[in-house]
Amino acid sequence: MSENPGWKNFVGLSVLEGHIACGSESNEVYAYHKSFPMPITSCKFGSTDSDETHDGNTQFVSIVCWREKSNMLVAAYFGGSIDVLQML
Repeated sequence: MSENPGWKNFVGLSVLEGHIACGSESNEVYAYHKSFPMPITSCKFGSTDSDETHDGNTQFVSIVCWREKSNMLVAAYFGGSIDVLQML
């Protein structure tokens, strides 16, 4: 089995008390609540150079995790950057 050159490996989904966060191939984090069909908020991550990396891959959010007992979300995106986001 050969790997698709456009394949992205996502582990970017986290659920906490009815809130759902996920990463995306558009380099954004989306937050949902189980009561609403659309995202309740989103955050686009910036790029240091452009949206394309030196090897031709586009940047994407690959990991998200809610911090328990808080309104904080940790997100990591392609290239190794990590950000902590706060839901207000």
